[in-house]
Amino acid sequence: MADPMPPRVTREHWGFLCGSIMALGASLSFAAARAGILGGLGAVDMIFARYVVAGAIMLPLLLRYGVRDFAGIGLRRSLILTALGGAPFALLQTGGYGFAPLAHGAVIAPSTVTIVSTIGAALFLRERLSRSHLAGAAIVLAGIFLIGWDGLTQPSGERAWLGDLLFFASSVLWAGFTLLLRHWRLPALQATAVVAVLSFVLTTPLYLGIMGMAHLEALPLGMLAFQGLVQGGLQGAITMIAYSQAVIFLGVSRAVLFPAIVPALSVLVGIPIVGEIPGALQIGGLCLVTLGLMTTVGLFRRLGLR
Repeated sequence: MADPMPPRVTREHWGFLCGSIMALGASLSFAAARAGILGGLGAVDMIFARYVVAGAIMLPLLLRYGVRDFAGIGLRRSLILTALGGAPFALLQTGGYGFAPLAHGAVIAPSTVTIVSTIGAALFLRERLSRSHLAGAAIVLAGIFLIGWDGLTQPSGERAWLGDLLFFASSVLWAGFTLLLRHWRLPALQATAVVAVLSFVLTTPLYLGIMGMAHLEALPLGMLAFQGLVQGGLQGAITMIAYSQAVIFLGVSRAVLFPAIVPALSVLVGIPIVGEIPGALQIGGLCLVTLGLMTTVGLFRRLGLR
């Protein structure tokens, strides 16, 4: 009888599986957001659907960790995290797709988060920036410039720059959320549960009060339900949990490689879903951003050492 698979190999396989689920889930959520906007939903409609589902999924976890002290995080910190990583972030990111194509959001959002988080960690958390961080940041900025230039020069996308600004603003908020998680040493799962439930409590009454039930009933409910499952269930719960598990199984230095492939994967996944084929400038910017992210996380240095 063959020897059983070593535990280390099993953990690596599960880690790579979880990391792949995270990358695919994030890519699908970007494509689905653009499809929802093109399908007639407004950004506020998609935020409503997102947090109805995410809040329902995360509520049992919050009840388990403790509602009274907000899973041990406290009210003040919970409100700050919700402002940075909850509905305002999601509204800016989703709203960007009303002006810019999929390739812009899929590239600008994750790359900006990586770069801003890296700079913020150096400035506020006193983490040292290596040469690979600086070189990768420069390459990423060159790629973003190409994509932004494409938005300004396309006749049908003359307002794409506004979407790019919304993507950038949302990424700055998420980078702040990430830095505070690290600074306060908060578990990602508890923080996600608090943000999801608080966002649901704050946004749902506001949405129903302003937009009204008549507006909700007039929406394409199939598309609304799909957005709730993808944005709230897949992105808001499964993707976050999968990435947390990848970190546990592989360690931070290896798990961080998976977000770096999200831009390229998002564009590829989005072609059959949205039907948007990136142009030459978008492809060039995408390649530069992917190269820059790989440089920032030290992929080439690790391969060289091996």
